[in-house]
Amino acid sequence: MANEAGGVNMDGVNEWWWIRQDVNKITEEAVKRIQDDQKKAKQVGQQIKADKATNGQFAQFLEFLLRNISNEKLIQSLYEVFFKTKHPKTQITYLRKNVNTIVIVGMFVPFHPKEVKEYWLEGHFQKLYEIGTPPTLTWYVQYLKALSKTYHDNIPIDRNNFITFLIEILSEYKMVSKVKLDDNEQKELKLSLTKELYGK
Repeated sequence: MANEAGGVNMDGVNEWWWIRQDVNKITEEAVKRIQDDQKKAKQVGQQIKADKATNGQFAQFLEFLLRNISNEKLIQSLYEVFFKTKHPKTQITYLRKNVNTIVIVGMFVPFHPKEVKEYWLEGHFQKLYEIGTPPTLTWYVQYLKALSKTYHDNIPIDRNNFITFLIEILSEYKMVSKVKLDDNEQKELKLSLTKELYGK
């Protein structure tokens, strides 16, 4: 036969070669995914170290948060909102070189008054609210507006990602009636928060 040489079936060799290429492709994809995850973790770590060098108070609070928040969706949403941004004209997503640490911390300080005092953060937020005020949903939304107005760095944040992140915070700190919202409730809450924060 034309495909056989010295008793070896060349079709089988060709099939083995293609299988081997597929395995290599899958392995390369897995390695790339692991490298991407490690890069994200390294970036968060480097940001915390940089913040620690310039402002240990915020770095300590961020370290406290990362140790105590077990909600992976909340951490992932935080990453999507504050570590990535879209170019407004090209719509290309890229990683930020610097994150707005004071806004990240500010999102969480109303829920941790003890740590706000422990890490000496009152001076940054006392003009926005009285430390120790028990947060309600309406109050928290107004607080976020004041936080943004005071500390926003003018780098655009994706609205949908921010609202998703906000809902994760509200669930984490039990500021919505149920920890797990059904699809309709989540849609209504998203619309309500978007209208309240962005006027649309």
